[in-house]
Amino acid sequence: MNEKKNWMARSASFFTGDPSPLAKDGAVAVIGLGRFGGSLAHELAEHGVEVIGVDRDESVVAEFADVLAHASRADATDEVVLRQLGIDEVSRVVIAIGSDLEASILVASRILKLGNRHIWAKAISETHAEILHQLGIGNVISPENDMGRRLAHLIRGHISDFLPIDEDFVLARTTPPVRTTDVPLASLGLRTRYDVTIVAFKRRGGTHWDIADRDVTLYADDEILVAGSPKKVEAFSELDKDADA
Repeated sequence: MNEKKNWMARSASFFTGDPSPLAKDGAVAVIGLGRFGGSLAHELAEHGVEVIGVDRDESVVAEFADVLAHASRADATDEVVLRQLGIDEVSRVVIAIGSDLEASILVASRILKLGNRHIWAKAISETHAEILHQLGIGNVISPENDMGRRLAHLIRGHISDFLPIDEDFVLARTTPPVRTTDVPLASLGLRTRYDVTIVAFKRRGGTHWDIADRDVTLYADDEILVAGSPKKVEAFSELDKDADA
């Protein structure tokens, strides 16, 4: 039986215990425990979140039996099976099926039909993402594309971490350009001159971040969090490079 048929094989479904109480108590369902879904499920469990994990592969499910609150080998494209797993009552669902476009779309359709509204789904292509959006999935994740964009920003500039919030808004971790140091932020006019905002800072050797209010003075060895559009944030992080050119 090929990979696609495996996801749809009802005869392969079985359950270990009753996950319904977990679903009612706010558990998160992760459907697909491959590299992405498995890592996500494990991280959630490490932070005390009860996870209902579902996968077609018995050996994969066995690996998570002692990690997750509940792990089942099951046909997630079957609405009856989803109800048996309590997926209709969980507060949040992640569809992490990445290797089978048809199964991912079917599962998304079934879960939307159950009434779940807090759904995240992994997309393996732009077309896949477009279909998921058209179905009504508001949170579509493209790990490979997102990581590629993030890495491009890290490689190009002085940025040590880069978090896209939306297409036109990001948070970046960097060091303050020399021309922004040793004077209070209020005197710099960052929004007017560079169209960015420094929202937080951490002193060298410090253990915590502080809010960067107008009276804060930054120093060259501080770390800062800068908010704004990707182009503006990147340009701001490279001000020292421009001065050296």
